[in-house]
Amino acid sequence: MNANTKALKILVRAREDFQAQRKRMDNRIGRKASGEDQDVDERMFLASDLESFVDISDAAKEQEKQIQRKLSKLLKRFDIYNEHLKGVKGVGPISAAHIISQVDIHIAKTVSKIWQYCGLNPSKIRGKKRVQTKKPKTYKPKNKGWKVLSRRDEHVIILTDERIRGDKLTAGFISPYNKNLKTALMGVLASGFIKAQAPYALDFYYPYKERLEHRTDKVMHNGEKTPWEDVSKGHRDMAAKRYMIKMFLKDLYVVWRELEGLDTRKSYQEQYLKHKHTA
Repeated sequence: MNANTKALKILVRAREDFQAQRKRMDNRIGRKASGEDQDVDERMFLASDLESFVDISDAAKEQEKQIQRKLSKLLKRFDIYNEHLKGVKGVGPISAAHIISQVDIHIAKTVSKIWQYCGLNPSKIRGKKRVQTKKPKTYKPKNKGWKVLSRRDEHVIILTDERIRGDKLTAGFISPYNKNLKTALMGVLASGFIKAQAPYALDFYYPYKERLEHRTDKVMHNGEKTPWEDVSKGHRDMAAKRYMIKMFLKDLYVVWRELEGLDTRKSYQEQYLKHKHTA
């Protein structure tokens, strides 16, 4: 990771810190992000105290704005932003900063690896565990199918032979994806595409959601295999958003790798499973 990427990551995390502080304070005093009162039971404060609480929230919000301005300025140092992301309708500086600061395109040799890292792969993968040990340097897994991936001061990271969902958190296992990045993509960016009526929403989100409304093949929904046409609207909506973001990342992967002078490969689904696209 170079100095520019490290600086971008620090700013991204700093903004998240101030945003979390603001949201917690607003929730405690019963105030929405817009400044309006939440629809909650009356909360009693002295006027002077409430004013102090509001000042704290407003100060955190101003810090968010300042950081966003610094992010926008720093992003200009990155070719992938100047040559691609800046021109994609619906992609704002926050989403761009999350992607550039957290995705290592040199490691992501296929777009499938990016999908997995972003929490967009519902398939089963080998789970990783953190094992506490007093002797991490000499620790050897008892299970022959397990492999030590890294060693720390008081624990080791193990790649097990147990299969878990690639897009879900499983008790006892390390998260198989970057939770903050998934939130930034499926929450902020997906909504941005739809709100802006961007090409990615028009070309992928709406058509895919409409197709799902008429599909009879089954998917797991509330613990049971259910036809797509019978699952909840929210479930189909999330599937369509996931498909749209995957198509965006697929294009990004190609442009980014080429800008860096790296080769591109087909996704795992296309290369080995002969699938053109998967959600």
